[in-house]
Amino acid sequence: MKHLFTVLIVFILAISISNAQFKYENPVWIKNNTSTALTNVQVGIKVNTQTLISAGWMQATGNDIRFVTTCNSTTFLGHWLEGYINTDSTKIWVNVPAIGANDSTLIFMYYGNGTATSISTLSIFYGPLSATDSVVVTGTNTVASCQRGFRFTPTQDILVAYFGKRIPNATQRYVTLFDFTSQAILAQIQVDAGTIGVYNYNALTSPFWLNSGQQYIIELFNGSSDMYYYGTSSQINSAYLTYGDIRYANSCTQNTFPTTTLAGYHYGTPDFMFYAKQNVSPAPTYRVLAPADTVTPATPVNLTATPGNGNALLKWSKNSEFDMYQYGCYRNTTNSPTTATYIGTAYHPDTTFTANGLTNGVTYYFWVKAIDRYCVSRISGFSLVASCTAVNISSIGNEIPDNYYLSQNYPNPFNPSTTIKFGLKKQTNFSLNVYDALGRQVRTIVKSNQPAGNYEFILNGQDLASGIYFYKLEAGDFTSLKKMVFIK
Repeated sequence: MKHLFTVLIVFILAISISNAQFKYENPVWIKNNTSTALTNVQVGIKVNTQTLISAGWMQATGNDIRFVTTCNSTTFLGHWLEGYINTDSTKIWVNVPAIGANDSTLIFMYYGNGTATSISTLSIFYGPLSATDSVVVTGTNTVASCQRGFRFTPTQDILVAYFGKRIPNATQRYVTLFDFTSQAILAQIQVDAGTIGVYNYNALTSPFWLNSGQQYIIELFNGSSDMYYYGTSSQINSAYLTYGDIRYANSCTQNTFPTTTLAGYHYGTPDFMFYAKQNVSPAPTYRVLAPADTVTPATPVNLTATPGNGNALLKWSKNSEFDMYQYGCYRNTTNSPTTATYIGTAYHPDTTFTANGLTNGVTYYFWVKAIDRYCVSRISGFSLVASCTAVNISSIGNEIPDNYYLSQNYPNPFNPSTTIKFGLKKQTNFSLNVYDALGRQVRTIVKSNQPAGNYEFILNGQDLASGIYFYKLEAGDFTSLKKMVFIK
């Protein structure tokens, strides 16, 4: 089979360019819906490039689109941008190297490089292939203002990329493709004069698909004094097309739909070059995931830790990055994040986490990190520390006090623990904090909401330095401050 030119089909393009230059990515899951493993299969996906371009993330031309199989890889998969860029359904064909039987594979679409040039290429498909299989007939004739061509039916979807002709005198000619059923002109260009007796082609501005099982007619228009070849032949690219018959018209224009037929001949001779893809049934399906960028998220701020019975409630401010994914929470019994233990995850936009399994009376230190959606997650540094001491608040008796109160701790002085009692005359949000002699808050013993009643708890001061401290109860408008002494 004679081709327009020798084509090396490149399935993977190795481009030496750092992925750090591509600021954004979308993961794309590709699903093989067959029981046969697929290799080098062309998969068409639709992407909302309008949103990406409007946000300033992607070039308006889509020249910076790239695909990889491994995050941060600099080996790009072959792809072809079919067109309709800057729409909500831009079609992009990607050559996926391998998908297991009834399995899925994850690839990544990169973009966001203002200096990148397009690597979109038709070579991810099979071709280019000749529609006539480069048939050669030798009879010549001269008929002015006539259409000469043939009817055909694709046996699978094909992508037409070039129109061409073989003529005995070198002149520029119109080549036109008609839809047989509607008689509509699907494409028409003037093919350059070229060289006598050989096939000459011009590329179409926008390649387009012809549908399997649908009939078409390709025609060569001959003007005044133009000659054409003809001869007995029904030769055609039978691997992809079925020959119908010759279709021609006289005393016409290049826009005239030909209705006269002749079997077993080639007149003209018009041709087109096309590409084919791997046929898979059912075709692979895909899912484009949310975008992310390569920017490391900011460190979370305003972390607080509210103690409870064997636990602590952590709260912090929500990060504003569009690709936030989750927050990692850490704890330690010393104020050292580098040796802290990971204790769980809160998924954005949730910004609360309950740290369970704490020992009452022990002071714990907490930190939070922000984690984004990028394929290799970018993780922020540790937040500023928040600390609290888990406390077991015990209810004392069944009576409800007439007023709020805070009792003197006992024993006092103490080492290492002391008991503090207080009362709430109604259900109230309250806090109990410890301050040093300079008035600096050194611990939140408890910050909670409890029903009316009498309560006590045991304060463990093992992490405190010897000295004078004050503890203060705040409940509604009630405030009470008392002194205590810790001696090691």
